[in-house]
Amino acid sequence: MMTKRLLRIEAADGETALGLWEMPPVGPVIHPPVLLVHGATFGSALFDLPLAGYSLMQALAGGGRVVYAIDVRGYGASNGNSVMNSPPAAHPPFSRARQAIEDIGVAVSEIRRRQSVRAIDLIGFSWGTITAGWYASEHVAEIRRLVLYAPVFAEKNTMWLDRIGDPADRSKLAGHFGAYRLITMADVIARWDGDAAGKAADVREDGVVESLFEAAVRLDALAGSRQPPAFRCPNGAFADLIEVFNGRPLYDPGTIEAPVLLVRGERDTTSTASDMRRLEAAIGSAEKSCLEIPDGSHGLGIEKNHMNLHRAITAYLAMDWV
Repeated sequence: MMTKRLLRIEAADGETALGLWEMPPVGPVIHPPVLLVHGATFGSALFDLPLAGYSLMQALAGGGRVVYAIDVRGYGASNGNSVMNSPPAAHPPFSRARQAIEDIGVAVSEIRRRQSVRAIDLIGFSWGTITAGWYASEHVAEIRRLVLYAPVFAEKNTMWLDRIGDPADRSKLAGHFGAYRLITMADVIARWDGDAAGKAADVREDGVVESLFEAAVRLDALAGSRQPPAFRCPNGAFADLIEVFNGRPLYDPGTIEAPVLLVRGERDTTSTASDMRRLEAAIGSAEKSCLEIPDGSHGLGIEKNHMNLHRAITAYLAMDWV
């Protein structure tokens, strides 16, 4: 089994030691390195569960490339800073998209240096499609190909506005969200059930929730001190998503030049088909395409049908572009 190692790089804030995970390829390197960028709740652990076949990092490394995954500040292996170690009410929602883009930039520079390449491939998931897409729109020479999995861009989403919006004004984030929130296993299950429109049992295999939660808990030194156990999760993404789910885009994808694949699970209620098409139309790339995978929700990457997602991503990134 391929194993990853943790590299430490300094965030632009001068305080956070970012966790950048590196997984070597199987056999010789035949493709450019790739960086994975996570979404709003789980850090990079989502991309490498310790269950057979449940690692996108391993699937990519198996194709002959060095694979990296970043924990942006506040997440996973990057949660050691004064904000995350203060009471959540002491600071506003932490780790906004602009900060995440800075962290992606540090990671891209480190990968390019280590691998001696001009450009890399980039994959973003959920909120990470905002940060990855935004980064690609501003650093066209550094991104060779871009995959946006479960993309969110700019569509009113009532389900999400009910979840995180101010009850008096859904155009604003609810005021109780401080720097971060605590996530229990029950929260993970409830969120997954909600995103699968009440049919999570159809798409989720036994043991996956436990594996995912345990992976997140292992990276939070304070998680075990709580009952029930809970890991810290930054709320900055919610401050970004309240904009997106009110139909207000955060960046202009018209300047993206890399070939782009947009892919979602057909049951996904967070990343909708109409919003994916809206983003596709706005992307400036000459080469762009959309793909929907049956029998998958927002958690498709760790659901029963995850291998179809893995195959689609690895095949797309292995293509040659003239």
